Amino acid sequence: MKVMMPCHCGHRINYEYDDEVEVTPEVYSDIIHGNFMSVICEKCGITLKPEYSVMFTYPSKQMKICLVPELERDSFLRGKSNLNYKKTDRFVIGFMELAEKLKILEAGFDDIFVEAVKYYILSKIENDNNIENEILIFFNEFKDNNLVFYIHGLKEKEVGILNINKEFYDMTYEKLKDSLNEEPFKKFLVPPYVSILNIYREYTDNIPGDDQPGNNQPA
Repeated sequence: MKVMMPCHCGHRINYEYDDEVEVTPEVYSDIIHGNFMSVICEKCGITLKPEYSVMFTYPSKQMKICLVPELERDSFLRGKSNLNYKKTDRFVIGFMELAEKLKILEAGFDDIFVEAVKYYILSKIENDNNIENEILIFFNEFKDNNLVFYIHGLKEKEVGILNINKEFYDMTYEKLKDSLNEEPFKKFLVPPYVSILNIYREYTDNIPGDDQPGNNQPA
């Protein structure tokens, strides 16, 4: 795909990207380290991080993942984006969700039950703390038999680190594997968009997965 991309300096860049990408070790590394889709403005030298919709195929995990640009988050979650009609195994919104999804799959976990673990973590945080701002939690790695999560929003300009023993993940799997279609789990654990944000952010219109999507039709 070819697009004209504006830089902060006012220069317009001829930018070309692939809207279908296979997740190779090199692509995985670029995404994890924040280098995927980076481009340097030839006029001012600044590094830009554009975000366009891309369909990723992950052959080793037998998974197709559609990246929804962060700027389209609201319209997508309301079922008002043409991307809602893409045929895919998973949707992710923005590069942070994409990187997290790849890390989860690469570590050999089921993203559905990792998201359930995040639900229990966030529920405990809300019960134990009087926090008004939004809490975001991302899986980062599996280390020393622990799932390591990064938590944003507990303190300003700080990222919390929480280790959850794999036994808790296994217990969550056994507890929920036959009840994913029950409340509240069916609201955020049913593909293709598997995310705790489906219940931590309220949207009054239709959401992905509804039997009756929004009125927009695919182009």
